[in-house]
Amino acid sequence: MVQRKPFPLLAERPVALEGVILDFHWDPERLYALSIPVREVSVSALAWHLALPFWSAEGRPFQISPAEVAAEPSAHPEQWRRTLAADLRYPLDAYGGAEDQLTILDGVHRLLKAVVEGRSTLRVRVLEVGDFDAIAVPGER
Repeated sequence: MVQRKPFPLLAERPVALEGVILDFHWDPERLYALSIPVREVSVSALAWHLALPFWSAEGRPFQISPAEVAAEPSAHPEQWRRTLAADLRYPLDAYGGAEDQLTILDGVHRLLKAVVEGRSTLRVRVLEVGDFDAIAVPGER
C-alpha cells in the first residue's frame, strides 16, 4: 500500500461527510487516467449525495448542499454556474459495490445537472477500493 497524503481539509470535514469524502488526498488527473468500465446508474440511487454539504460558499468549504443550490440558485451563483456548465458527456467517478451503495468521488455538479434536466440515469465509472493507491497523492515517508 502506498503512503497516502491525508485529505487537506480533514479537520474541517463535517460529520455528514465522514465515510463519503475519502480521508486521503487524491489526484483528479490520476483518476481520469484510469481505465475503468462505465455503467449506467439510476440518478435516484445517487440522489442521496444532494443533501450533503459538499460545496464551498464565500471561500469556506463544506457550507452548502447541491439541494440548497437547486432550491435557490440566485443565492449560490458560483455553484449554480458550475452546475449548468457541467458536461454530462463525461461519466461520474464513484466507488463502492452495489448501485445503491455508490459514493461519488467526482461529479456532484453533473449529478445535480442530471436531476435538473430530469434524466433518469447517468454513466458512472466505478472504482474498487484496490484502485485507491493509483489515485492517491503520495505522502511523506
